[in-house]
Amino acid sequence: MKQFDLVVIGAGQGGLPAAALAARLGANIALIEMSEVGGT
Repeated sequence: MKQFDLVVIGAGQGGLPAAALAARLGANIALIEMSEVGGT
């Protein structure tokens, strides 16, 4: 089983920057998106 420091649901206006910042800070991220990255 994989372990993550942060799981972000939705890669829209809030989720994508949050995941990117956490990754830059060294966190192990899981980003879950149903359709296209960037939101609608």
